[in-house]
Amino acid sequence: MLLLTACGGTLGGNGASGGSDGILRLGLENTLPGWDWRKQITAGHVGLEWRPVYDTLLRTQLDGTTAPNAAESFSYNEEKTVLTLKLRPGMKFTDGAPVNAEAAKLSLEGFRDGGGPDSPRLARIKVQVVDELTVTLTLPAPNPGLISNLGGSAGQLVSPASINSPTADTVPVGSGPYVLNTRETVVGSKLVFDRNPDYWNPGDYPYDKVEFLVMADESAQLNALASGQIDGAEINLGSIGQAEVRGLHVEGFPNVWSGMYFVDRAGEKIPALGDVRVRKAINMVFDRDAIVKALWHGNGLANPSIFGPATTGYQEDLLDYYDYDIEAAKQLMKEAGYADGFDVVLPEVQHYNQEYTAITVQQLAQLNIRATVVPIPRQESIPRILAGEFPMFAYKLPVNPEVDQVTNYLRSAGAFNPYHNVNPELTALLDKWAVADQGELAGIYQEINRFVVENAWFAPFGNPDVSWAFNDSVTISGTIGTTPPLYAFKEQ
Repeated sequence: MLLLTACGGTLGGNGASGGSDGILRLGLENTLPGWDWRKQITAGHVGLEWRPVYDTLLRTQLDGTTAPNAAESFSYNEEKTVLTLKLRPGMKFTDGAPVNAEAAKLSLEGFRDGGGPDSPRLARIKVQVVDELTVTLTLPAPNPGLISNLGGSAGQLVSPASINSPTADTVPVGSGPYVLNTRETVVGSKLVFDRNPDYWNPGDYPYDKVEFLVMADESAQLNALASGQIDGAEINLGSIGQAEVRGLHVEGFPNVWSGMYFVDRAGEKIPALGDVRVRKAINMVFDRDAIVKALWHGNGLANPSIFGPATTGYQEDLLDYYDYDIEAAKQLMKEAGYADGFDVVLPEVQHYNQEYTAITVQQLAQLNIRATVVPIPRQESIPRILAGEFPMFAYKLPVNPEVDQVTNYLRSAGAFNPYHNVNPELTALLDKWAVADQGELAGIYQEINRFVVENAWFAPFGNPDVSWAFNDSVTISGTIGTTPPLYAFKEQ
């Protein structure tokens, strides 16, 4: 067996003792679709809201690596097609049921077969019980992203008694660090959690209580921060100065890439997108430096790659691969036979990508691409995107951990590759990546990066910071993806 990670005991705590009243209060822009674990996703604020209740088998660390969690050890066989996880002894769900291998099997298979937005993360994986605390996951082919997925929505553990319960969507029963306080929770506007006294790792969760207040309006969030109603909230880059004037402190993390995402690269719904010249032309009509200055207020990096500067796949020589050249872009469209452009529907996601609406419509029009904008609530965006509703769209997606980028954006079975686009050259690179040793990965990521940029699989604008504002009692020690994990919040 190739041992990836194996350790016991608790993970390193953040050393915090909690706020002055032992409560962490965060303002969030949207709320869960319900408590059924099969509906949950890893990305965004919704990916934070289920974590107090549902513990995960593994944990994604702030540096993007994967560590033990409810599973105290995990290891692959030599072919990297069988993953063995051994659970910690003595854990319990909040209904008193034991957290054991059978419960893990039911949780994993239920998620895999539940039809939720993230269910493809466990597609075609077979789960077997070895003994009371050991399960194996058999993969159809090596997939380095599986262990990272088990630190997110795919790794949730749910009490067997709640799986088919009529209250599964309203009363969650997990084994996480907190328990939903149904008396104080107000559906759609406020989630309240009390400490789980039986949780195995309390040191990483110092607060006795956690509250999420849904505040779609950023002005309301800033007012609530300044008055002490909440301790922290994500803010737009244009609001950083306003937050600092109010005496708040702001922390930013360059952990996302932002820009145009092509889903229909084979031209199934929009034939033009199947032509690499069209996708290159779209890359060339966006002035990335101007976007950093005007939309991100200088808080970001112009970059035509989905690999950010903190990843091993990042390459500086690719930063200038696409010149901002509208006339050259029009010529490419003409050569491809699409001088008259095409029609496309673009989603405008409430409180998430609205700042891109005007510039995407305006610049695509330079190529006679006629964009119709459809407003959608943020909580609907991921499910509708993963269902393949939009052949292309503008969005913000994580760059860290980069194993997730390759797993979810580039693999044929990836959740963010709903049309299952493939390319022989990329497939060969992904086959190398899937079985590579740790020392080989940086070079392979760079090869993948070069392919993706040169073949215009995306049209990124760059890497804007993810910014959170806090009052003087709370901060975060770091973050991954688009939203900090709950264990990252600590006392200032």
